[in-house]
Amino acid sequence: MTDRTALDDWELLSRVAQAYRTISDTFMEQADTHRAQGVVLCHLFVQDGVTQTEIGERLGVQGATVTNMLQRMEEASLIVRRRDAEDNRLVRVYLTDEGRMKERALNEQFVKLEATIFEGFDEAERVLMRRLLKQLLQNMGGK
Repeated sequence: MTDRTALDDWELLSRVAQAYRTISDTFMEQADTHRAQGVVLCHLFVQDGVTQTEIGERLGVQGATVTNMLQRMEEASLIVRRRDAEDNRLVRVYLTDEGRMKERALNEQFVKLEATIFEGFDEAERVLMRRLLKQLLQNMGGK
């Protein structure tokens, strides 16, 4: 990579990714939650009862990692796991009342995070950025 523009793009993307991880971790800590757990809670709030496999796919992690994280969340009374009534091979994940309360607190943090990150952006810029980020993700083999 000898092209200066390509190097600048790579460095900028790396810095944005690191800054996002740092700021989102800070906001999640204020809600006493790990980033991945926050993502799971938000997904379950939108669609309760998804399978462990679906959660892993959404997070981009595999079996044991998902199982361990969900076990910690279950021990914290944020979720419950139940076998699917029609297909015993599937384990579905549901929010508990405590998990719903935690998700509401997280949502408040996400609103603050979003306001901080996108300060100075108008809606057209956000739409363009979203489209470009999706293209970058697709180019890198993501979904």
